[in-house]
Amino acid sequence: MFGGVKVFNNPKSVNFLKHIFKFVTIENDLILDFFGGSGSTGQAIFELNKQDNLDRRYVLVQIPELTDAKTEAFKAGYKKISDITIERNKRVVEKIIEEKKKQQPDLFTNGHKEDAIKGLGFKVFKLVKSNFPRVEWAPDVDKTEEENIVLLKKYIADKEAQLVTAFNRGELLTEILLKNGFQLNYKADKQDQFKKNEILLATDGIKETLICLDVTVEADTVEYFKKHTDKKFICLERALDTTKKYNLKHYLGDLFNAF
Repeated sequence: MFGGVKVFNNPKSVNFLKHIFKFVTIENDLILDFFGGSGSTGQAIFELNKQDNLDRRYVLVQIPELTDAKTEAFKAGYKKISDITIERNKRVVEKIIEEKKKQQPDLFTNGHKEDAIKGLGFKVFKLVKSNFPRVEWAPDVDKTEEENIVLLKKYIADKEAQLVTAFNRGELLTEILLKNGFQLNYKADKQDQFKKNEILLATDGIKETLICLDVTVEADTVEYFKKHTDKKFICLERALDTTKKYNLKHYLGDLFNAF
């Protein structure tokens, strides 16, 4: 998979894994490998799904362990073992897609590309600190109550500004959806009917919600939800003034959530 470069010393056998998975898994099973390593499990699942047309899924876990500077992997640009895990699975997907193009070229020229590559992909997640940091403020005993209130308000404003300017939009979206019980395989598509805000429809096949990460929820957006009270909606709390927040809560009830 790496063009003859030996990037991993002891990779698990793909054929052996396929042999095992074929006998112990069925449609929609989820295979968990806590020692992702070079990514053999992912390759085995992709190839086995192609063979028997089943829809198995996998989760690979790999700590960002550094590769030895003397190894071929390091010299090839893979500074961490997890880099190898990710790259191998990318190459497996690309290889299977190229094979499908040769076998069924009409699928890629007649508007059926999405059907042809369905199930050929994966997401990469990293364990990071929350975008919603814990409160670390404490009153200054040498200051008056009024002075401490001013300091607290400044602390809150600084944290809110940091949330908006420093966050990674994709990471924030994932964290909010996970906190709302969504699975990691969610999809999020922009909804064109909203002109003043970017609103995404997020769904994982079980749950769905409209979500907005803009710094301000516009009045037109609030008016939409006054008329569509069956829609679940999530947004940032700082994006709302008191009136907008009241209206959304009044019309949507428990279908509304502000972070």
